[in-house]
Amino acid sequence: MTGTFVYDPAQPDFQERAYEIYRVLRDELPVYHSEQAGFWALSRFDDVRAAAADPQTFSSEGTDTSQGLLPMIQALDPPRHDVLRQLVSKAFTPRRVSDLEPGIRRIARELIDGFAGDGEVDLLGRFARHLPSLVFGELLGVPHDRREKFLVWTQALVEAKPGTGSAESQRHPAIKIYQEFTKLLAERRERHGDDLMSALLDAEIDGRRLSEEELLGFCFVLIVAGNDTTTNLIANGAVLLADHPDQRKLLVQSPEAIPNAIEEMLRYESPVQALPRIARRRVDLHAATIPKGALVRLVWGSANRDEREFAEPDRFDVTRAIPRHLAFGQGVHFCLGANLARLEARVAFEELLARIPEYQLRERPGWLTSIWARAHPAVHVSSRRVVSSGPLASG
Repeated sequence: MTGTFVYDPAQPDFQERAYEIYRVLRDELPVYHSEQAGFWALSRFDDVRAAAADPQTFSSEGTDTSQGLLPMIQALDPPRHDVLRQLVSKAFTPRRVSDLEPGIRRIARELIDGFAGDGEVDLLGRFARHLPSLVFGELLGVPHDRREKFLVWTQALVEAKPGTGSAESQRHPAIKIYQEFTKLLAERRERHGDDLMSALLDAEIDGRRLSEEELLGFCFVLIVAGNDTTTNLIANGAVLLADHPDQRKLLVQSPEAIPNAIEEMLRYESPVQALPRIARRRVDLHAATIPKGALVRLVWGSANRDEREFAEPDRFDVTRAIPRHLAFGQGVHFCLGANLARLEARVAFEELLARIPEYQLRERPGWLTSIWARAHPAVHVSSRRVVSSGPLASG
């Protein structure tokens, strides 16, 4: 099989066959090389984890420039990365994130109130898509009437494909995002608020303010990651629970199990499937040699289904003990907003399952073609049973 085997997530049928392809990578080609596309890929849990924890060897510097993007924190290495991360991490301390819960719960309830009586709904379009957008919009300071356009541009970035025209497919929505944040930052300079954009404008590092490019890079990664990753976590999880009604029933009866279920959702259908690194030295691994300067994909989606790390990895089990997974990355680039994503997802499922405990899929949702995300285009569900109030919904 290896003679004709190709790992190419840009192929339209890749998402349907992803885990079959990942198994071949792990078992037969743990250090995969695509001569045509010019990249290497690591797919086993231990290899991906070790590479992510070694920025001196597997560097993030320069991994975004080919896509027409401004330098961002996830494309920097220490020590510059650490200084910038320390600045923005102040917005994501456990206490600050915990303080957001009442507002997140209010948003979740209002969204569910808007469709609970309809009988049918696109859970992605009416719920999973808007909850993180509204939360991150509040956090950054994006006005309500200007948030929808960020959702559209983020979706375009998710669906950007490599190959012919790929740079343009990413550059156009990225430019739109930069242009809008340029306007928003200018407004914040004139009129500060209690939001993250204002805090970034006031911040100093080594005695100097952030440059315009650094500000735009921060805002870009926060709004894109905040919108897309959590949206897909909630949407993917909703589909998994529809496909496993016995496990959904367990969560309805024992909502205290929802946090662990979210970890299993993250492992089983990792919202971010792969991210790039650049080899800063020659790497010899599994009888293969990755040359210095090579582009290397760390395939989180494969690593989180590795039977070397997880027993029966292709079985979805909300009660599974998961001491570790790689859905939020590893090492210096571990997701800044992981605690917030977990909180949003927990509240989302607490409220959703309290109000609509027995929804069914109207159709198989399918997958978007994306080189890095695991995302449904829509999640259409129906339900004959809606609970008007309950222990969670009445709060």
